[in-house]
Amino acid sequence: MNVSRVLRTVAVGGACALAGSAGAGIAGTDAHQGRHHGQFGRAARAPVHAELVLPDRQGGFRTVTLDRGSVDSVSGDQLTIKEGTPTATYKTITLTIPADAKVRRNHDSGQLSDLQQGDLVWVLQSGSKTFVKAVSPR
Repeated sequence: MNVSRVLRTVAVGGACALAGSAGAGIAGTDAHQGRHHGQFGRAARAPVHAELVLPDRQGGFRTVTLDRGSVDSVSGDQLTIKEGTPTATYKTITLTIPADAKVRRNHDSGQLSDLQQGDLVWVLQSGSKTFVKAVSPR
């Protein structure tokens, strides 16, 4: 399973989570509250940590892990993330990012060392493949 297919699968799962939480919010709302969502927008309700087990083409299974939050620090191949939303931290974790990981920052290819404290980051790991996407906060 390639990284783009895994990303699509995770995106569909996130969209389903968003749709479910949006529907729950609509059911209990009588009027618009006048608030607008911040930087994360509706994605703020998306998973901050997820572990999926997906079937592979060989008849086995592959585990996919997603971590989302803000960059706390980068040191060598170590990426420390505060998992959570802009207003609440679920937990702080340190991930070892392999040298062959695909890293994108602000839609450009980059290296782990390009990430800066406070960047919003998504890390997707599956088997020997790792994808890191980061964007600067507004």
